[in-house]
Amino acid sequence: MSDAGMSTQLPAHELTDTPSGRLSTSVPVDAARLSELLAQEFELLKIRNIAGFEALQEERITLLERLAWVAEWATAQSPVPQLWQDLQPGLQQCKQDHLRNIQLLQRQLQGVKGALQALQGESSTTVDLYDRMGKVTPCPVAGPFLDA
Repeated sequence: MSDAGMSTQLPAHELTDTPSGRLSTSVPVDAARLSELLAQEFELLKIRNIAGFEALQEERITLLERLAWVAEWATAQSPVPQLWQDLQPGLQQCKQDHLRNIQLLQRQLQGVKGALQALQGESSTTVDLYDRMGKVTPCPVAGPFLDA
Protein backbone atom coordinates (compact mmCIF):
# COMPACT_ATOMS: atom_id res chain seq x y z
CA MET A 1 0.00 0.00 0.00
CA SER A 2 1.26 3.50 -0.78
CA ASP A 3 1.82 6.24 1.78
CA ALA A 4 -1.14 8.13 0.31
CA GLY A 5 -3.45 5.24 1.14
CA MET A 6 -2.19 5.01 4.72
CA SER A 7 -2.34 8.71 5.55
CA THR A 8 -5.03 9.73 7.93
CA GLN A 9 -6.87 12.92 7.26
CA LEU A 10 -8.94 14.74 9.79
CA PRO A 11 -12.60 15.28 8.96
CA ALA A 12 -13.36 18.78 7.65
CA HIS A 13 -15.09 19.87 10.88
CA GLU A 14 -11.99 18.93 12.90
CA LEU A 15 -9.70 20.84 10.55
CA THR A 16 -11.52 24.09 11.30
CA ASP A 17 -11.40 23.44 15.05
CA THR A 18 -7.61 23.79 15.05
CA PRO A 19 -6.01 27.23 15.20
CA SER A 20 -4.43 26.78 11.77
CA GLY A 21 -7.76 25.60 10.35
CA ARG A 22 -9.58 28.57 11.82
CA LEU A 23 -6.88 30.93 10.55
CA SER A 24 -7.56 29.92 6.98
CA THR A 25 -11.34 29.59 7.23
CA SER A 26 -13.16 31.51 9.95
CA VAL A 27 -10.66 34.09 11.21
CA PRO A 28 -10.92 36.38 8.17
CA VAL A 29 -14.71 36.15 8.42
CA ASP A 30 -14.58 36.81 12.20
CA ALA A 31 -12.30 39.83 11.70
CA ALA A 32 -14.64 41.29 9.07
CA ARG A 33 -17.66 40.67 11.28
CA LEU A 34 -15.93 42.34 14.24
CA SER A 35 -15.32 45.40 12.09
CA GLU A 36 -19.01 45.45 11.11
CA LEU A 37 -20.11 45.08 14.74
CA LEU A 38 -17.90 47.96 15.86
CA ALA A 39 -19.37 50.18 13.15
CA GLN A 40 -22.88 49.17 14.24
CA GLU A 41 -21.99 49.90 17.87
CA PHE A 42 -20.79 53.37 16.89
CA GLU A 43 -24.00 54.13 15.00
CA LEU A 44 -26.11 52.89 17.94
CA LEU A 45 -24.07 54.93 20.42
CA LYS A 46 -24.45 58.05 18.27
CA ILE A 47 -28.23 57.78 18.57
CA ARG A 48 -27.96 56.66 22.21
CA ASN A 49 -29.58 53.28 21.59
CA ILE A 50 -28.07 51.49 24.58
CA ALA A 51 -30.41 48.48 24.26
CA GLY A 52 -29.24 47.92 20.68
CA PHE A 53 -25.62 48.41 21.76
CA GLU A 54 -25.99 45.83 24.53
CA ALA A 55 -27.63 43.37 22.12
CA LEU A 56 -24.39 43.27 20.10
CA GLN A 57 -22.12 42.56 23.06
CA GLU A 58 -22.53 38.79 23.26
CA GLU A 59 -21.58 38.30 19.60
CA ARG A 60 -18.65 40.74 19.94
CA ILE A 61 -17.32 38.89 22.98
CA THR A 62 -17.60 35.54 21.17
CA LEU A 63 -15.70 36.90 18.17
CA LEU A 64 -12.99 38.37 20.39
CA GLU A 65 -12.57 35.07 22.25
CA ARG A 66 -12.17 33.15 18.99
CA LEU A 67 -9.72 35.70 17.61
CA ALA A 68 -7.73 35.69 20.86
CA TRP A 69 -7.47 31.88 20.72
CA VAL A 70 -6.02 32.00 17.21
CA ALA A 71 -3.84 35.02 18.05
CA GLU A 72 -2.21 33.14 20.90
CA TRP A 73 -1.43 30.24 18.59
CA ALA A 74 -0.31 32.39 15.64
CA THR A 75 2.07 34.57 17.63
CA ALA A 76 3.71 31.46 19.10
CA GLN A 77 4.55 30.18 15.61
CA SER A 78 7.92 30.81 14.05
CA PRO A 79 7.51 32.43 11.65
CA VAL A 80 4.12 33.96 12.34
CA PRO A 81 1.74 32.77 9.60
CA GLN A 82 1.46 35.21 6.70
CA LEU A 83 -2.34 35.12 6.77
CA TRP A 84 -2.25 36.31 10.40
CA GLN A 85 0.18 39.08 9.48
CA ASP A 86 -2.12 40.08 6.61
CA LEU A 87 -5.03 40.46 9.04
CA GLN A 88 -3.13 42.82 11.37
CA PRO A 89 -4.04 46.14 9.66
CA GLY A 90 -7.74 45.27 9.84
CA LEU A 91 -7.44 44.13 13.46
CA GLN A 92 -5.58 47.34 14.34
CA GLN A 93 -8.43 49.31 12.76
CA CYS A 94 -10.86 47.31 14.90
CA LYS A 95 -8.84 48.32 17.95
CA GLN A 96 -9.06 51.99 16.93
CA ASP A 97 -12.81 51.67 16.29
CA HIS A 98 -13.25 50.08 19.72
CA LEU A 99 -11.35 52.93 21.37
CA ARG A 100 -13.51 55.44 19.45
CA ASN A 101 -16.65 53.71 20.75
CA ILE A 102 -15.30 53.79 24.31
CA GLN A 103 -14.61 57.53 24.02
CA LEU A 104 -18.10 58.22 22.72
CA LEU A 105 -19.67 56.15 25.49
CA GLN A 106 -17.57 57.92 28.13
CA ARG A 107 -18.45 61.33 26.70
CA GLN A 108 -22.15 60.47 26.80
CA LEU A 109 -21.79 59.25 30.38
CA GLN A 110 -20.09 62.52 31.34
CA GLY A 111 -22.95 64.43 29.70
CA VAL A 112 -25.53 62.51 31.71
CA LYS A 113 -23.55 63.05 34.92
CA GLY A 114 -23.29 66.76 34.14
CA ALA A 115 -27.02 67.00 33.52
CA LEU A 116 -27.75 65.21 36.80
CA GLN A 117 -25.38 67.52 38.66
CA ALA A 118 -27.06 70.54 37.10
CA LEU A 119 -30.50 69.27 38.08
CA GLN A 120 -29.29 68.64 41.63
CA GLY A 121 -27.81 72.10 41.85
CA GLU A 122 -24.21 70.90 42.10
CA SER A 123 -21.48 72.80 40.34
CA SER A 124 -19.65 71.20 37.47
CA THR A 125 -16.33 72.31 36.04
CA THR A 126 -17.46 71.89 32.43
CA VAL A 127 -20.58 71.01 30.51
CA ASP A 128 -20.46 69.70 26.96
CA LEU A 129 -22.65 71.58 24.53
CA TYR A 130 -23.30 70.81 20.88
CA ASP A 131 -22.87 73.54 18.27
CA ARG A 132 -24.96 73.80 15.10
CA MET A 133 -22.68 71.35 13.31
CA GLY A 134 -23.21 68.68 15.97
CA LYS A 135 -19.70 69.05 17.37
CA VAL A 136 -19.10 68.91 21.10
CA THR A 137 -17.76 72.12 22.59
CA PRO A 138 -16.97 72.16 26.31
CA CYS A 139 -18.10 75.30 28.07
CA PRO A 140 -17.00 76.27 31.57
CA VAL A 141 -19.81 76.63 34.07
CA ALA A 142 -19.61 79.51 36.51
CA GLY A 143 -21.72 77.88 39.20
CA PRO A 144 -24.93 76.03 39.90
CA PHE A 145 -27.87 76.88 37.70
CA LEU A 146 -30.14 77.34 40.69
CA ASP A 147 -28.09 80.18 42.27
CA ALA A 148 -30.10 83.30 41.63
